[in-house]
Amino acid sequence: MIKAEHTTLERLKKWYPRIGFEGFHYFEICSEAYTLVKRTRTKIHEHLPKDGSVPKLTPKVRGLLGEIPKQESVAIVFAALCLEACIWDYARCKMSHKKVKDNFGSLNLVGKWVLIPKFLCGSDITKRRIGGTCLLGRLRELKEARNELVHPKSQPLSDNYNDAIKEIMAKPKRITSEDAFGLIGFLLGELEKVDKTNWWLFQADRYKNSIKKLYESSAS
Repeated sequence: MIKAEHTTLERLKKWYPRIGFEGFHYFEICSEAYTLVKRTRTKIHEHLPKDGSVPKLTPKVRGLLGEIPKQESVAIVFAALCLEACIWDYARCKMSHKKVKDNFGSLNLVGKWVLIPKFLCGSDITKRRIGGTCLLGRLRELKEARNELVHPKSQPLSDNYNDAIKEIMAKPKRITSEDAFGLIGFLLGELEKVDKTNWWLFQADRYKNSIKKLYESSAS
């Protein structure tokens, strides 16, 4: 292989160390959805009365309010997809496909993030707290929200009219898009602390830089 081709291949392998890795692609979709949520909320705020009076539910505001649940759902689902892709591929860099499948193939998202770092690095990073938040608890919230969105389960309405209306209007308590997006950075940051291998550092930097740019653009 000539030198130019070898240099190009090395650069290519930095960005695509493994064929079929979709973690960063999922991250970008999550990031875009989270950005849309923030923009939509800003637009809604712009339509609120400046004098603090009761806002009118205009067609424009109603339309904007209807967009937020859709955008939140995309951010939550793809945050979970991103984290599952990352931790699975991380394990595949350390072990054969058979060993990863035999040891971790039947685990859900939470189980993979608890056991894979513990097995490979001797550390359960999900026990750590970031700003008073337990990563394990937040990860469970993400898994439950993702399952509710991907595998919805219908339920019969109450026979009582007033109870039925309350059930229809009740909003599901889910992890927010902001917390789901932030969880990606927290978990990858903790994994980076316990594993200093070159490839993982490079991948973690990609996520961290993207998260930093997004938060900086929000602040400006």
